[in-house]
Amino acid sequence: MSSPDTDANSTQMTGVLIGIVGATLFGAKGIVIKLAMTVGATIDQLLAMRMLFSLPAYLLIGIFSYRRLKTKPNASIWLLACGLGVLSYHVCARMDFLSLLYISAQLERLVLFLYPTFVAILAWIFLGDRLTLRHVISLLLSYVGVFVLFGRETSHQGPDVILGTGLVLIAAVLFAIVVVASKKTIRIMGAALFTSVSMGAASFTILSQAAFNAVSDITPAYTPAILLSGLALAGFCTVIPSLLISEAISRLGPGKASAISGIGPVSTALLAVVILHEPFGWPHALALVMTMTGIAILSGWNPLLTFSKRSSV
Repeated sequence: MSSPDTDANSTQMTGVLIGIVGATLFGAKGIVIKLAMTVGATIDQLLAMRMLFSLPAYLLIGIFSYRRLKTKPNASIWLLACGLGVLSYHVCARMDFLSLLYISAQLERLVLFLYPTFVAILAWIFLGDRLTLRHVISLLLSYVGVFVLFGRETSHQGPDVILGTGLVLIAAVLFAIVVVASKKTIRIMGAALFTSVSMGAASFTILSQAAFNAVSDITPAYTPAILLSGLALAGFCTVIPSLLISEAISRLGPGKASAISGIGPVSTALLAVVILHEPFGWPHALALVMTMTGIAILSGWNPLLTFSKRSSV
């Protein structure tokens, strides 16, 4: 018969593995988009298929979550959730997808990974949160790390890298705004219902644009290869990882689950090298280490404390 400690360790280990798989699948988004573009998919097609194929799952989750609410949200909360959803899943996603036309999947993931630092800055400016030495160190490490990889790609690919990096940087800032602005709404609606409503609102605007493009005859045909790319993007890079991350949070708590998300840029780099044959040298390794260390410190990781604890075992 297993002991409570054994059961707890098993739950923790399972949560870690689930979190790693979820973060890896999220990180594979750039890889799938790059591959989809090689078979002729456009950014608008990818956005539309991502929403169309993932919406049924989120609608079911939303209905289930709504029925469990004890206090129903008022109209202003619904409208705010819809607005934040359009900003996040339509505007931010479009900029992020477009950036992959100009930069590597590795640089895209690393720049997007900066959004927690923007959250900290926005919270300092608008919410009065303190900006400590830990914040400053993490910001410097993160931004210098990204700048190393940015400089490397600019020297090899030219000014297009500036445009691509600018697009994903704006997406990261806007997503940070969504994170800060959505805290109260999530507290009232719950994360699952908020995500479902946000996805639903963004789906309406994205699919409306897709319908307009189809009527205007400005969208290429949806070939089987493009449809498969859309299914992969919706299923393996959106719905499944979001459910896995939610399960990891329930098993580990938000702090540990957030820390595990740091595997995302590493897995993206590995997949980009193996599948897309993107280069990987010392600038990529240095950028990964510096940026991930900066985000880890921002999340509350203390390397000296961690080392001392491990040394005492």
